Amino acid sequence: MRIVASSFAALSAVVLLPLVAGAMIIRPHWRHGLRERIGHWPPQVGAPVWVHGASVGEIGAASRLIERLEAEGRRVLASTSTIAGRDTMRRTRPDVPCHLAPLDHPWCVGSALERVNPSVLVLVEGEIWPFWIAAAVRRGIPVVLVSGRVSDRSLQTYRWLWPGIHRTLRRLSAIGARTEEDARRWVQLGAPRERVSVTGDLKLDPAGRSPALAADLEEFLGAAPLVVGASTHSGEESAMLEAFGLDSARVGDVAALILAPREIERATEVEALARTSGRKVHLRSRLSGGGLKPGEVLILDSLGELAAVHSYARAVFVGGTLVPVGGHNLVEPALAGRPVLFGPYTHGVRHAERLLTRCGAGHRIDDAGSMSVVLAELLSRPGAAEQRGAKGRAALEQQRGATERSHGLVEAALVSFASVRPGGADSGSAASETER
Repeated sequence: MRIVASSFAALSAVVLLPLVAGAMIIRPHWRHGLRERIGHWPPQVGAPVWVHGASVGEIGAASRLIERLEAEGRRVLASTSTIAGRDTMRRTRPDVPCHLAPLDHPWCVGSALERVNPSVLVLVEGEIWPFWIAAAVRRGIPVVLVSGRVSDRSLQTYRWLWPGIHRTLRRLSAIGARTEEDARRWVQLGAPRERVSVTGDLKLDPAGRSPALAADLEEFLGAAPLVVGASTHSGEESAMLEAFGLDSARVGDVAALILAPREIERATEVEALARTSGRKVHLRSRLSGGGLKPGEVLILDSLGELAAVHSYARAVFVGGTLVPVGGHNLVEPALAGRPVLFGPYTHGVRHAERLLTRCGAGHRIDDAGSMSVVLAELLSRPGAAEQRGAKGRAALEQQRGATERSHGLVEAALVSFASVRPGGADSGSAASETER
């Protein structure tokens, strides 16, 4: 098997190298962080717990677990798949080393694992990487999935890849599923039933540290009621601008709009779009003049400030829901006590969407017109908006416990694999048994 794996790694490298080189010529920004992605990480001392989340939302949710592990005296190292996630983590938790995750190729993950030598690998939500997981298990490193979710789209993809995903899931030491439905899906896909438990959604656990807003931004926001468009995609900013301009509600006469595009690289595009609406537009990176006034637009072209901004909003629309993406973090604004608006595409955040809708804190909208109507109501009745936001926060408070239960899975994996660490007498046989 080792010969086959090595041959595959070499062959895939030969095939992919020209494609990767061409992609970096076309998109030069992909070169950023390349050394990290090929596994060239700084060597680590000891055997830290390695926690990986895909991007800003996932690593933010994982930070609760990281704090819990550190409270037990564990050293922690983090990784994300995106530059935005890495940079946000480095800014908010500079005490925790964070790098871009290695590409899921045997040589890349092998290099990273060799340099980190973790005591356990913790993957968050849906981060199932076959070569990474297999390489960890071969080294006697337990792999635990926490806050594990299987969306409708992922379920279909995994079924198409069933033989491979079945083998990969059997290598995991434990799966902590978000819900009973997620747990059933993991078992259907091949995870051993005895290794799957429902631990809850890490994103539903309130953060241990309340985010603070930078003094200059806090002063600039002023006293105007604010509506926030969080993690928006192309098409969603135009819908919000249209909702602000509709004569039927006149939302733009009483409130200011903050747009936080999901990809910061789109800030210039969003700025140009906002200017075509005839409104005065500000960039977070270039604040000037007086405070933000009703009818004006602020583009949040910064990382790590959105969570703090939520607390100043009257209402928050969460992006990825008016376009078929599946939704982003509904929980963050709800934990800030804000009413949350979202479109029809919430298949990726269904648990949170149902929870917030049921308690009256979530509002589904289908287009700019329905958005304008809901916003007009929330802006004209601030007391009612506060009550709805408070209901959402209370509903989330009742979901507490995912961090503690996930921590229990990680600690159990550490204990059960303590005798088969790399270099131990039984590491080879234990890894082979786990992979079968």
